[in-house]
Amino acid sequence: MILLLVLLAALVVLGVVLAVVVIKWLFILAVVAALIWVIAFFSRGISRRA
Repeated sequence: MILLLVLLAALVVLGVVLAVVVIKWLFILAVVAALIWVIAFFSRGISRRA
């Protein structure tokens, strides 16, 4: 019984760690994509005006 509880606790900890890592990487990817979009948007706008 104690072994099951320890296994369950380990699974919960692993799930939380994985969720934090995935959310962190998704946030980093979103920031990178937004930066690329902003750079592309402004470079297109400047090339149209020139």
